[in-house]
Amino acid sequence: MAGDGRRLWFGYRLTWALSGVVCAEAEQVGVEPGDGYRFMVLGDGDEDPAVVVGRLRAKVRREVARVYLEPSDAAPGWHVADLDVAGRVVWSGDSSVPEPSVVIDGRRFDWAAFGAMVAVFEGWEFSMRFSDGSGEDTGAGVGGSVDATDGDAKVIPLRLVGGLDDDGLRRQGRSIDTVLAEFLAEQRQRLAVSTYRRYGRIVELLRMCLNNYCYQSLTGAEAERWRSAYDAGDEEAFTRLCGPQQIVENYGEFLGYFMIRKVAASQEELRAAATVTKRLARWLARHGYVDEDAADAAHGRATEAGRDLPRADKLGEYLYRLARQTHLPVDPDDFADENWVEDYLSITRVEDGRLWFGEVGPVAVSKQASDLAEVGWDVYVVLARVGGNWRLVETGMVYP
Repeated sequence: MAGDGRRLWFGYRLTWALSGVVCAEAEQVGVEPGDGYRFMVLGDGDEDPAVVVGRLRAKVRREVARVYLEPSDAAPGWHVADLDVAGRVVWSGDSSVPEPSVVIDGRRFDWAAFGAMVAVFEGWEFSMRFSDGSGEDTGAGVGGSVDATDGDAKVIPLRLVGGLDDDGLRRQGRSIDTVLAEFLAEQRQRLAVSTYRRYGRIVELLRMCLNNYCYQSLTGAEAERWRSAYDAGDEEAFTRLCGPQQIVENYGEFLGYFMIRKVAASQEELRAAATVTKRLARWLARHGYVDEDAADAAHGRATEAGRDLPRADKLGEYLYRLARQTHLPVDPDDFADENWVEDYLSITRVEDGRLWFGEVGPVAVSKQASDLAEVGWDVYVVLARVGGNWRLVETGMVYP
């Protein structure tokens, strides 16, 4: 029971790291993603999980008993109940809005609404203290006594994570959404406004890819948790529940499929995606969210994408123009099967002004096109053999 009389429900989960740190988390259920209360405590790997969860439950009951806001009598909204306020900084939910939102008493407020609450203290002094939320006593308000044995808790084990240094291990409970918000907040301090907006756009596309396509990489308990949340209506369950390791593990899906096929990104956007994901991979490793090997692999994938994706897109333009110039002497239905090919094929051979697709070729192309092409790239093509020569009739996206 919250201090303002609300009845709250929480889900509990544990994450173990190979070095022996255990992270216990509690998250309010039945609220919109990013809203509600969230709490975390850390424990030693040899500590009884029930004891760790008990400490977490004590923290939950203590913190929800504290009320920082009250309904405003003068106007619709809320005001600070006393002289203290504590909460959580969260992403606004909109990449075009640079200011964060805050969650106080389990309720989300945008930056303007929070500013209106503190406007009544104009001329007063204030202090701010930030923490990662893993401490046993994070609030500043007044709470009652707590019996940590009250209530029930369902402990859901998550994936085992290892390979991080001691400083990074305390970060194991962070979600993808939390980590990406931290990344953008740090970039905002160093980037020009236009560049920061481009970063925000790419990060939002990355979140869309993860939430809509990358759930297939989940297994075991992690897959079950995602499915349960998604079936309950949480369409962003992947980035809300999964950890940052899933970011780098899905770079291939994002750069090699999503940006090309689902976004149909321009060459400029493809270069931006490569730049942002390279920086993100290094940032994740530097802050202890992924190990160096995973970051190196992801950085390499992003580097390749930065080199290959714009070239593949340009090659697709040349092939499209070539296909538009093809005029067939007869209706496509009148071609014999051996003279007509329609399939996703790999480029298997490249010569000046000539390409081979699978076992079909050569196909005459411009030298600009053959200079861009690489063996192993995939492309959807429709080819017709006219007068003994293969001609390009239709083409789709080129996939490096």
